[in-house]
Amino acid sequence: MDHHWDGYDSIGGSVPLDLVNTVSWRRDPARREDRLSDPARLSEWVVLVGASSERLEISEAVLERVKAFRETLYRVLVSDPPDLTTLRKPLIEAYRHASLPSSLPLRWVVPLDDGAALPHFLALATEDLLRSEALDRVRECEGPGCGWVFTDHTRNRSRRWCSSADCGNRARAKRHYAKTRV
Repeated sequence: MDHHWDGYDSIGGSVPLDLVNTVSWRRDPARREDRLSDPARLSEWVVLVGASSERLEISEAVLERVKAFRETLYRVLVSDPPDLTTLRKPLIEAYRHASLPSSLPLRWVVPLDDGAALPHFLALATEDLLRSEALDRVRECEGPGCGWVFTDHTRNRSRRWCSSADCGNRARAKRHYAKTRV
């Protein structure tokens, strides 16, 4: 993988949140960067986040479906109240391609044996996230323009930044600068 992924960290806490975070500076149109610029980048991301151990052959059509799903998921996560009906079609399609392993706990799976399965895999991973207890810990970074999402694992649920080294550091530097200018 090349420098295209520099500055990207899997900080979301789950594959669906890391998918949302493939757009850097989402809330700042001047700086916005979509790291899923082509099918090869999506294939690299699948390996980067550990969804597959090898790169998948991904078509342009699959890339567009994944990017559309990513934007739907972002809106679901940050809207109050969320429009969950937007997930209906991707989930129904995912269940059509899923199988049930013959073991408990009961859980539908979509093996990532080819790129065409990726949208279905992501839909089921999203459903797992949205059904989990971790959902009430999902936050959006408070950094101006950032828009990254993450699972807050702090004991007192006080995490505010995607990364203390990135947006958190900017906020601290801004506060320090303001104090020294007074």
